[in-house]
Amino acid sequence: MGRRVWVAVLAGTALGGILPSSRAIAAAQTGAAATGSSGALATVDDQADVVVTARRYPTETANASKSGLPILKTPQAINTVSAEEIAVRGVQSIAQAIQNTPGVVTQYGDTDVRYDWISIRGFNPGRYLDGLRLPFGARGYSQMRIEPYGLERIEVLKGPASALYGQSAPGGLLNMVSKRPTDIPLHEILLQAASYDRYQAGIDFGGPFGQDGRISYRLTGLARTSNTPIDYLDEKRVFIAPALRLQPDDRTSITLLGEYQKISSNGGGAPAALPTVGTLYPNRNGKIPRSVFIGDPDYDHFSNRQWSVGAELRHALDDHFSFQQNVRYSSVRTDTQRVQAIALAADGRTLSRYAWAFPETSRVFSSDTRLTAKFATGTLTHDLLLGLDYQFERARYEESALRLVSSIDIFNPVYTGGIVRPAAATIIAQKRDQTGIYGQYILGWGRLSLVASGRSDMADSSTVTATAATGQSVVVRQQDNKFTGRAGVTYMVTDRLSAYAAYGTSFQPTAGTDRLGATFDPTTGKQWEAGTKYQLSHGLGLITLAAYDLHQTNVLTPDPANIRYNTQAGEGHVHGIELEAKLTPVTGLNLIGSYAYSRSKVLKANPNASGLSILGNELPFVSNHQASARADYTVQAGSLRGLGLGFGGTYFGRLFGDAANLYRIPGAIIFDAALRYDLGVLVPSLHGINLAVNASNLFDRRYLKTCIAAAGCYFGARRTILGSVRYNF
Repeated sequence: MGRRVWVAVLAGTALGGILPSSRAIAAAQTGAAATGSSGALATVDDQADVVVTARRYPTETANASKSGLPILKTPQAINTVSAEEIAVRGVQSIAQAIQNTPGVVTQYGDTDVRYDWISIRGFNPGRYLDGLRLPFGARGYSQMRIEPYGLERIEVLKGPASALYGQSAPGGLLNMVSKRPTDIPLHEILLQAASYDRYQAGIDFGGPFGQDGRISYRLTGLARTSNTPIDYLDEKRVFIAPALRLQPDDRTSITLLGEYQKISSNGGGAPAALPTVGTLYPNRNGKIPRSVFIGDPDYDHFSNRQWSVGAELRHALDDHFSFQQNVRYSSVRTDTQRVQAIALAADGRTLSRYAWAFPETSRVFSSDTRLTAKFATGTLTHDLLLGLDYQFERARYEESALRLVSSIDIFNPVYTGGIVRPAAATIIAQKRDQTGIYGQYILGWGRLSLVASGRSDMADSSTVTATAATGQSVVVRQQDNKFTGRAGVTYMVTDRLSAYAAYGTSFQPTAGTDRLGATFDPTTGKQWEAGTKYQLSHGLGLITLAAYDLHQTNVLTPDPANIRYNTQAGEGHVHGIELEAKLTPVTGLNLIGSYAYSRSKVLKANPNASGLSILGNELPFVSNHQASARADYTVQAGSLRGLGLGFGGTYFGRLFGDAANLYRIPGAIIFDAALRYDLGVLVPSLHGINLAVNASNLFDRRYLKTCIAAAGCYFGARRTILGSVRYNF
């Protein structure tokens, strides 16, 4: 069957996964009600020969508009992945969780222990947890790694978000919502084993203290030890996230959230960056094995210690006015030492290499304070929002000199060891502060609603770059003041069908100076978007369709007057169509499908020192076509009652991994399958015990995720079989 036929099949069918037990989901629903988390209805009637499995999908998100506007009335494309979907698919990372979201590309393969590399509509998104920005670091190596088991849901908010969130890319942002205390008891124990000696155990407990329910808690934890498809690359992880909610009265809620995570990985924490010859292009010696390790087992290592503490205060002043404040302090400390490829020799076997090390630390304080007023005048409804956002980040990055080490035969590697960690050569200390004042007005008139928001930002940064050998340093200070806005209109065609149109702008500070010594202005983004949304009754489905056209300007490009410097004459353009459907059309059947068409182009660019220009090229990490489809069904009657089956596929369209468009990555289709059984159906005394098996990349398809350089190719994940035992009581 040809690829086009498979894409058509994927675009026209759908899959979900395997549903957790009813008590776990019911508890999750109750605990998530305040934040709009999705849940499910899954009950087993021991007296009647029937099993009911109905998935519930989010109907609102508190973060897209910061006011709890229903998704149907929000003039913006929003995609969500619920805790239930994370569980039934056996998701192990944020990148894996959202890889089927239309317009999202996961960049550097699927076995990176360190980070989740993601682009949305062609741009790297801002990453948020509970509506507050996460650490990034001076060079992006002290990012927080968020554990999906600790989340209620993941939100992909498409398009410019600066009007409410400040500096961000025009493609959108990624927000993750932590698990919250529950109003009813929740007890879950999870045991999992998978391919490559992967073993992990998790707990998820929650519920109220006392009879009045004024105090409730949540405690989520996970421990993992695992090898990977890459030789000598392993992972050890410990994660714990306590939460406590205090409700002194009916109008006030205080939620305390904490997290600690430790990650250790021999092998450097990431898959090898391999040569194009033998991966993307033919090699006369054959295909480079997907398991090959090009580093040194005695040298390569990665570690991450991260923690955060935060609080959320919500207080209703009266029936119309409410106050909310979110604060969090986060700390990340990473240390990486790796041996990486330089180039493949003409014999197609000998790979030259270098060793280096790059530790980084980052500390971030974030706060978001807002006052909301909701009232009506005649036939009009009004929703006013005024907020103050402040954040600072302090980061320190050290980079060693690059030390040449012995070459290896990539088809028969022999590791000599004895590599000494190079001393730090460059030290970068960076301070970043951002203060934003924003406002939003939502006007409702019958079936029509208008949304207008604007924000004024003051972003300051100071970067000190020191050379360790000489002690000399260069200081660059930058201040950016920018106003951004967004406006949209939504019309409710029926109670469940809406149509919308919106326009928004964004900005991102750009580090560096031009040939005259002046600091660069921020890049700016603007986007038009229009779409429609349809929601099934009782939250049993949501279908969204969006078309967008976005531009990013003030992009750096070589300066014709002095090509050693850059000027801000570049411009990029992305437009596309995105479709997603998540629904439960009949009892026991859950469907998920998505499709995205995207086109990108560099509209303005100058030649580099070699006379080459990227003008007219496609932007990297923009896939022209994406499609996915998943379907699962739980047998309702007969001898197989309680058995769940699932199957699905994902198509990754072709894309370029570099701005010069030298490396075109072919598309690929991978399949996955799922099987589960609720033991409580067979033996009532085993109620709450669920068995599940998930298989990803079912047929072990060999495919590339990207190539960013001649020695920078990354494979997609190999076939993985994951077995789970989940006990809810």
